[in-house]
Amino acid sequence: MSGPVRPYVITGGRSRPGRPALAIESLVSAVPAAALDPDLLAGDRLNREHQRILALCRDLLSVAEIAAHLALPVSVVRVLVDDLWDLGAVRVRPPAPQADRLPTTLLEEVLVGLRQLR
Repeated sequence: MSGPVRPYVITGGRSRPGRPALAIESLVSAVPAAALDPDLLAGDRLNREHQRILALCRDLLSVAEIAAHLALPVSVVRVLVDDLWDLGAVRVRPPAPQADRLPTTLLEEVLVGLRQLR
């Protein structure tokens, strides 16, 4: 029987990551292969999706972007990234706190200015 693999098979039956801090806007980057445990790369601890995430995350990507590239639900990707984080295969940067973000009014003013350029 061939066909799509169910998300619960990919995640080993888990529906949530172990860390609640893993937001969809968290930025993920792969640890260089030279710094990883050789047994991790050679063993069967990483499934195909884990390996695809590591390949994608040579550049910094958000959890949402990874999900889009892999055509998987964000919830599945959050679990897989959490696995890789536990193994030390990726680094995760949390999203900027609300206080560090630009005020909405400033962004609206920029948008109005851009519209007036037409």
